Amino acid sequence: MSPFRYRSLRYQVYRSQARMLAHEAFCKRVCASGAELDVDQVRFEPIGSRAIEALQGWGRQTHHFPWEEVPRWTDRDLKGLDLSLWSAHELCGLCYASPRQSNHCIKIILLEGKPGPTNPLRGFVGSLSLLAVIEYARMLSCSRIEVQQPDPGVEPLYLSLGFVRDPAGRLVMPVGAINEPTIAQISEVPMNYSASSRKAALIKRYTAEAIALAGEITDQQRHILEVAFREGREKEPGGILAGPRSGPIDYEWYTGDSK
Repeated sequence: MSPFRYRSLRYQVYRSQARMLAHEAFCKRVCASGAELDVDQVRFEPIGSRAIEALQGWGRQTHHFPWEEVPRWTDRDLKGLDLSLWSAHELCGLCYASPRQSNHCIKIILLEGKPGPTNPLRGFVGSLSLLAVIEYARMLSCSRIEVQQPDPGVEPLYLSLGFVRDPAGRLVMPVGAINEPTIAQISEVPMNYSASSRKAALIKRYTAEAIALAGEITDQQRHILEVAFREGREKEPGGILAGPRSGPIDYEWYTGDSK
């Protein structure tokens, strides 16, 4: 396995575990609260062809981000995190975040929910996306999250979730400390494995690594879920939550021409 594929596999596993851990945190909160949400129907998945196809069913939108470009972005941006939120067969939200070249800050670049009152996860798209970004940020050892181009109508929700404006005017949130750090022994993978055996061993190693880095659910995540249940439907509009209303996408991997 080449060094590039080695790194790519690590971040694939990290992304998968971030989605899984965010889903687990959400399910625990729903079950504890007795809220009328069928958690068995809710899924945190990558942005693939099914999501792009389902997006066409959203109808007319204020803006249509180039979500179909996301698979190409993740091919070039190894640390990019793509997320699609589903309830059964219905696409409810999409998110793309990346640290770009930073070792300290991951940015939410695009965030969009299905518009209209029929979205089964209406009021939860921003909060659930943020849960996954937090999990992933811990795995990358990022210390803060930035919403790159927050929609002005969503700022009250972001502030309730814990974001603040820094001296430069950026909307940022520190990544909360882990309550009870998890220590895992991560073993090396022998080089004399067959290609398939080595890949399986690496996946196992990276999974343990991701879980150890993410740790247990934090007070910050509990707060985000509380805000989602208490204020989400009131403060989260349908449609764009982050990203430009007009003009090009401010993202270094994006170009108007497919390559």
